[in-house]
Amino acid sequence: MKSGIYLIWDLPLAVDDPEEFFAALKGDLPCAVQLRAKGYDQVPSCLNKLISACRRYQVPLFINDQRAWLRPGVCGIHLGQGDGSSAGFEGFEVGRSTHDLQQVDEATRDPQVSCLGFGPVLVTASKKSALPPRGLALLPEAVQMARGKPLIAIGGITLETLPQIKRSGCHAAAVIGAVWRAPNPQESCRRLVQAWRFL
Repeated sequence: MKSGIYLIWDLPLAVDDPEEFFAALKGDLPCAVQLRAKGYDQVPSCLNKLISACRRYQVPLFINDQRAWLRPGVCGIHLGQGDGSSAGFEGFEVGRSTHDLQQVDEATRDPQVSCLGFGPVLVTASKKSALPPRGLALLPEAVQMARGKPLIAIGGITLETLPQIKRSGCHAAAVIGAVWRAPNPQESCRRLVQAWRFL
């Protein structure tokens, strides 16, 4: 996975047409996409569309939590702290959410885990019962503790806070509200991708 903007395709907030969304980015693509569909028991109708669009634009696609949704065309799965073992995902990359330095250390020592999410960095409205923000000041230490595994900052990230995220050494910045709650999601995503590229 390249460094950049890690776009959470958060349902039902996100648009239903990934192909149209990616085309509107005009080449300013996220480094990865993660399908997040809390409360969905059935496979969302957009999954096959996401797989097709991500293949076409060569953007890695991750699934949040849902093991049963893994299939050809999906790059990997992202597990929360309560989502069980990282074992048993042969052929798929495994990401792990972390919320403090001890969890970062544990995930780093897990040979199955290929990347770490860390947060919430700032106050977020995209996750119910979110933990208190960890703060930007903790990011460099979390990056160092990850010992070379890509660390993705998440939680309340905006265009204004992106420079501090990148300066901390984070591999990527995960965004939800900064894109999907914007008046023009495609333009907001483009600006984030461009900003990261030129920082």
